[in-house]
Amino acid sequence: MHKPLADLRLQFPVSQGWIYFNHAAVCPLAVPVARAVGRFLEDALANGSTGYREWDAVRTAGRHRAARLVGCADGEVALTTSTSQGLIAVAEGIYLTSGDEIIVVENDFPANRIPWFRQQRRGARVVEVPRDADGSVTAEAILERVTPRTRLLALPWVLFDNGCRIDIEAVGRGLGEHPAWLCVDAIQGLGAFPMDMTGWRIDALAADSHKWMLGTEGIGLLCVRQERLDELDSPLVSWLSMERPFDPWQPGASLRADARRHEFATLPTALVYGLDACLELLLTTGAEPMARQVLSVTDTLAEGLSERGWRVISPRERPDQRSGIVAAVPPRGTAEEAVAALEAARVSVTPRGGAVRFSPHAWNTTDEVAELLERLP
Repeated sequence: MHKPLADLRLQFPVSQGWIYFNHAAVCPLAVPVARAVGRFLEDALANGSTGYREWDAVRTAGRHRAARLVGCADGEVALTTSTSQGLIAVAEGIYLTSGDEIIVVENDFPANRIPWFRQQRRGARVVEVPRDADGSVTAEAILERVTPRTRLLALPWVLFDNGCRIDIEAVGRGLGEHPAWLCVDAIQGLGAFPMDMTGWRIDALAADSHKWMLGTEGIGLLCVRQERLDELDSPLVSWLSMERPFDPWQPGASLRADARRHEFATLPTALVYGLDACLELLLTTGAEPMARQVLSVTDTLAEGLSERGWRVISPRERPDQRSGIVAAVPPRGTAEEAVAALEAARVSVTPRGGAVRFSPHAWNTTDEVAELLERLP
């Protein structure tokens, strides 16, 4: 039984002072997340490291909850400190031969471009998928660029600037038995929409908790399919990557048999507590109810902006491409000026590429949209 969305809203004190439509940047803290981090800090203050057994139990619980959210097995989850760490682990770890092709999306966020273009030094060829005239990227356009030399597809689930949601399931289905890796940067969708890593044929997935997962900066996930683990070298190997990390190390010591081999050195335990708490919050609310609410709020917002002369540039024609992001160009002045005016009116949004990016979550409401529209400059 999922908790009602009204209960979720109560966990965000920021709602008392702000219309916060900025989850594509950094989400506000939820009460249970802040309390979980505080609980660790208070315990460490009073008891030092004597609670280390609980620390390990929370890490284990966090991986389990992350697996439920993502749709994979517990052993396929590694905890990281950022989306970038996860993507770099895959980019530097995948075995390449000269002429192998890596498919990326035009003008994707740099975190999902830099690691792949750097593989040119290892002989890889980067193939870019252009955006359509409306800024969207379709599964068909991606699959058209797959060849026998394609080694990996590095795709965003949701485009960071205009919010186009790519049909990753269709891409995975289209790949079928092709040996190419499907690697997804899920940071702009995970936590707002249902994800099925196993069912969608995703080989690797990376995300951080500080956007739609409603957690903190500095802690995230790398998920790798178990059957692909041995195809991926571990470029960031530390003592915690070892099967027996507390034994004296010897050359030839075995890596962990699961994705934890990609957990690099000591994790920020306080933030792991926060991750576990935000995952519990998401799971108890439910991905389907949250997705419906996000789309209801963004549909209402896009309609209201258009009626007031704003030019919505987020792809809106296909419902399956809609996400929690609505990007719109103001009818007068610059996006930066509009954002400054909205911030002065206690509305949190972000300028992106000449547009204002609005990004409400499931705890936001259509009543807030009505109020926001009244505060537009």
